[in-house]
Amino acid sequence: MRAGVVTGKGQFELVEVDDPSPGTGQVVVEVARCGICGSDVHAYQEGWPYAPGICGHEWVGTVVDSGPPPAPGPSAHLPSEGDRVVGGQAPGCGSCRECRANLPQFCRVAASEYSGRNAPTSGGFAPYITLSANRLITVAGSVSDEQAALIEPASVAMHAVRRSRLAVGDVACVVGCGPISLMAVQAARLGGAGQVVAVEPDASRRELALSIGADAAVTPGEHLRAVVNDLTGGLRADIAYDCAGIPQTLQQSVDMVRQGGSVCMVGVSGGEATINPMRWMMKEVSVDTSIAFTLDEMAICADLVARGRIETGGFVAGTLDLDALPATIDDLANRRIDAVKLLVDPTGG
Repeated sequence: MRAGVVTGKGQFELVEVDDPSPGTGQVVVEVARCGICGSDVHAYQEGWPYAPGICGHEWVGTVVDSGPPPAPGPSAHLPSEGDRVVGGQAPGCGSCRECRANLPQFCRVAASEYSGRNAPTSGGFAPYITLSANRLITVAGSVSDEQAALIEPASVAMHAVRRSRLAVGDVACVVGCGPISLMAVQAARLGGAGQVVAVEPDASRRELALSIGADAAVTPGEHLRAVVNDLTGGLRADIAYDCAGIPQTLQQSVDMVRQGGSVCMVGVSGGEATINPMRWMMKEVSVDTSIAFTLDEMAICADLVARGRIETGGFVAGTLDLDALPATIDDLANRRIDAVKLLVDPTGG
């Protein structure tokens, strides 16, 4: 079968991979939709060594085949054939050094199955994907494929908010209005933020941020400073979530927050960032980082989407097939199109 893969800097190809065959504890998922993530585009732009298994990771599909159950026997919580599912990184193995140190979120075995030598030979940019059943979360029938494809980015935002220093009533700035940022706006509100300010130069994206719960949506610069000063009596924001994924916004995010405030880095970029250490130190600002999510957080987000607590309306600009994917990745990388979210139907054509 064909799979879309980043093969180098500025290179995205449709390659032939083996047809799926599940091993012990594995299932085959027929992919219905897969979102194009900003990290897919960054990998294409910057030439990351992007494993096939994580190229196209915002997918939803249906379990169509399964291998033998893992020892000592079947697990009731594992998805079965016919279940609609989304997927992330498996729980900790319990045996590696990180798991023995009570750090299962950094399990090297699970990481290897997600993006290392044991990763699938394709991601969601393929008609089928074979992976461990314990990496999957079932999706309610009331959730559409378009909604379900956004559970993964919602989980990234939820993980960031849970890792951050957000306190109930805080004024939070969310930098950027891409899919992760728009989910972070909602996750911050669910986490108890008193006021959420979205920071974005594009007017249509600011309108979308307001429609899903931001209290204000402003352009960077003087307008932002005026709005935040008005909300805080000149104190500045308590916390900023840097979701933009570009090096320039890190220092800008630090400048948005008050003395003793915090920044959570969420957007991914391989480029170097220039900072002003003196300003960081004089403000005693705290900086946290966040990447991916836990499977428990994905289950929480799947439930929140099903109950309408996380909104996805207005995010998806369109759906394309595999043949259109290489050119679309290039268009996104070179900003010839500026969709909030595009989905791929890998079975279409």
